[in-house]
Amino acid sequence: MCPKNLKLSLLAAAVATGQAHSAAFQLAEQNTTGLGRAYAGEGAIGDNASVLGRNPAAMTLFDSVALSAGAVYVNPEVDVAGKGATATTGQSAGLPTHSEDIADDALVPFFYYIQPINDQWAAGFGAFTNYGLSTSYQDNHYAGTVAGRTSLTTLNLNPNIAFKANNHLSLGAGVNAVYADAELVRHSGIAGSAFSLQPSDEFVRLEGDDWGYGWNIGLLFEADDNHRWGLSYRSEVELTLKGNYSSALPAVPLPPGVPAGTSDQRIPGTLDLTLPAIAEFSGFHRLTPDWALHYGLLWTEWSSFQELKAEGAAGQELFQKDEQFKNSWRISAGATHLLDEQWTLRGGVAYDRSPVREAFRSISIPDSNRIWYSLGSTYAYNQQLSFDASFAFLDGKKVEVREDNFEFISGGDAYLFGLQANYRF
Repeated sequence: MCPKNLKLSLLAAAVATGQAHSAAFQLAEQNTTGLGRAYAGEGAIGDNASVLGRNPAAMTLFDSVALSAGAVYVNPEVDVAGKGATATTGQSAGLPTHSEDIADDALVPFFYYIQPINDQWAAGFGAFTNYGLSTSYQDNHYAGTVAGRTSLTTLNLNPNIAFKANNHLSLGAGVNAVYADAELVRHSGIAGSAFSLQPSDEFVRLEGDDWGYGWNIGLLFEADDNHRWGLSYRSEVELTLKGNYSSALPAVPLPPGVPAGTSDQRIPGTLDLTLPAIAEFSGFHRLTPDWALHYGLLWTEWSSFQELKAEGAAGQELFQKDEQFKNSWRISAGATHLLDEQWTLRGGVAYDRSPVREAFRSISIPDSNRIWYSLGSTYAYNQQLSFDASFAFLDGKKVEVREDNFEFISGGDAYLFGLQANYRF
């Protein structure tokens, strides 16, 4: 990449992400406070400034300047084992057919700032991410044409404004400037012999980056101080990732379905990618001065992600892979307990449904339905400064994957640890 793009990649690394921990390559980790309740009721609670990452209308809950910053450390443990005739062929060739811990660990930082303007208006800014992915297999993996390395890093810069229409209704809106950097590498594996290639030779290498733009809106309805609901929507963001493409395949006409060959020469290439739209409904109910319940329903328009297709400068197809995702949803419930003036405890559960159709499962995005179990706490150092710590265990299900002529068993869990600091001026 050029020096400018390299600088942007380093900037995006500040919010780099590993294997996604909501559906497919979506990320839920926009804050640590919500992690402790499995992100239930995120758009209606308003514990701290991080609420603007889920619902800009909730900024009207603040009567003074608020700031929140922190990070979530993600430790996924995903294994993929080959099986069937192709795995036997790979074993006979002395190539690895089993890969452990293919999803990379990651640190996901975030930053939020809310500035009340007057009794009706508030403004805010967030820097966070909604999407990311990083999976890696051995270079000489027997199924190199579908394994390899896949990574996506995004950074969302999100200024917002909110208006309190009356004592019950608030509205909010924002713009999203999203930077994305992606890399896709595939190796020859057992297919390389048909083209006189070694198993570790690169069948495909594609890298690129781009800025895309979108918008978000939200509303907050307050029945009273103890009961409120939030509804928010974040638009899809269309990206055209521009960078370089190369392949060890010969630069001659090749059979249909085989990536274009360049004899390892780098040529300009582009990849269109749509980051799906997200809608979220949230509820908050304070039942007693010490106890509150929360719930949420999040919908993602994954049907906008139908294929990965790279094209050359002249419009020729370089690489194509069907994805055929379907829309998905996530449901969550949680509770908060005010233990005393300093300590707040919370917990939650969530069910996250995969958007991947069984016939199109892929080991580059090894996704399955999962259940979240979360615990968290807040320590108030004084009336201005507080700290959050949270933990979540994600129980992923094992699934069978049939991709091209390969068969796999894929499954794993994830452990999330978060820290966050909050300050009200």
